[in-house]
Amino acid sequence: MAIAAICFGVLAFALWAVMGVRIVREPRHTGHGIAIIGCLVVTWIFVVLLAASVSPESDLTDIAVLGPVLLVFFAVFAVGIYLLVNAVTVVRREGLRVATLVPAVFGLFLLAVLVAAVAVFIAVVSAESYTTIALLVPFVVIPIALVVTALVGYTTYAVVYSRIGRPAPSDAVIVLGAGLAGDKVTPLLAARIDRGIAVFDAVAEPGREPLLVLSGGKGDDERISEAEAMARYAIDAGVDEQRIVREDTSTTTEENLLNSRAVLTDLGIPAPALTVVTSDFHVLRAASLTRRIGLDATVVGAPTARYYVPAGFLREFTACLVHYRRANLVVWAGLSCLVWAMLALVAYLSGLQTELEYAMVAY
Repeated sequence: MAIAAICFGVLAFALWAVMGVRIVREPRHTGHGIAIIGCLVVTWIFVVLLAASVSPESDLTDIAVLGPVLLVFFAVFAVGIYLLVNAVTVVRREGLRVATLVPAVFGLFLLAVLVAAVAVFIAVVSAESYTTIALLVPFVVIPIALVVTALVGYTTYAVVYSRIGRPAPSDAVIVLGAGLAGDKVTPLLAARIDRGIAVFDAVAEPGREPLLVLSGGKGDDERISEAEAMARYAIDAGVDEQRIVREDTSTTTEENLLNSRAVLTDLGIPAPALTVVTSDFHVLRAASLTRRIGLDATVVGAPTARYYVPAGFLREFTACLVHYRRANLVVWAGLSCLVWAMLALVAYLSGLQTELEYAMVAY
């Protein structure tokens, strides 16, 4: 047991070290969240083995095993209840729409996960055939585990990235657009512009005068482009109009980034160092997009009304989950095949054991 604890301790240390290096080299990868969860699991196993080797006959091992499990159980329950309460607040303030129901959907999902976990545990323990396990684990346990793990990992790393993402000297500060109220910016968009102006002032240095790129096209229900409304707001806030660049053709975050790069290239800045400003709940996915399209960028967040953060953040997580749907399906298929292979092996070995017992009785 002590040797196993040492091995897992070394493994945990190595994994955390590799994780730290990867984050330093490229902090914009959403997959870091899953890796952090993996590191935590290995660390937990190390703690359990260490407790068992230090005091095998005490309650210390039970605490090490059950403590984190119960903590996760109650944390999931608390978050589920919070999201249901938050959904009521969001609907009251923002109106009843699909987007405002997102916290309620995830809250119900998390509570259903707890019920399903207990039900599956009972079903697996009391199962009299491998068929029940072969159906429940791949089609219930694994999909739920993948979604919950992805959500916890994404949330964890979103918090980490928000702490390590800091404005750096930049050739341009890009502020991503959001919806308008007529021809005026909304409070959400105003917060982005205010943060963008603050960053714009902070990243300026001798010999480098950054541009403020305001990015957003014109929606069907909008009188003017978001870029124009944002520019008016920035000018009223005291920004020199000569330093403002309007990018008024984009309709998605990816287009915001690609079109802004194209505009800067036309202005003679083909490979700019950028700081991108968006809402705090949108930071991680926007950062991931800058990485995928090859932008040298740091993404920072603007404050959002607290009641709206869960709804916005969960929408971003859903979009990220959908984007990586193929990878998720591959992982699900791989784990399911592994479960079926293990069940087949157990069934085969059980059959051999039964034949051996019959042979011994006959002999």
